[in-house]
Amino acid sequence: MKIKNIFFGCVVTAISMSGCATPTDQFTGEWDWNNAPNSMTFSIDLKQQGGKLQGQYCAVAQKGNKMDCDDEKNPNIDGIIDSTGKSAIVNFSSFFGAQDGKATLKVTDRHLVWHIMKAPNGGEFYAPKDAILTPH
Repeated sequence: MKIKNIFFGCVVTAISMSGCATPTDQFTGEWDWNNAPNSMTFSIDLKQQGGKLQGQYCAVAQKGNKMDCDDEKNPNIDGIIDSTGKSAIVNFSSFFGAQDGKATLKVTDRHLVWHIMKAPNGGEFYAPKDAILTPH
């Protein structure tokens, strides 16, 4: 009986350490702003690794005349997820040279809520101040 308990304990420990027992990465995936005005689109592609978040946004504004995007996988969003696992504060930059922006991201009811707390400076940016995104 003692050997079975030790074996069971080892299996549980191995699963926990491998990450199989962790909750779903709620932020990971592609998110789209479906209620955007006709003149713009906004999407975010995120990857969550533990308590860290990294990704890239794409904002198309002025009916396609301004594309704040990058075809390459160059992240412009980087942040930390809070202890609840449902909210993050991220730093972001634009692909037009604006730096040091700050936003909150919250996952609620299978939606991602984007809110800019501090606009980036030193260049143009076209991300909306507020957006509610849905999984792609």
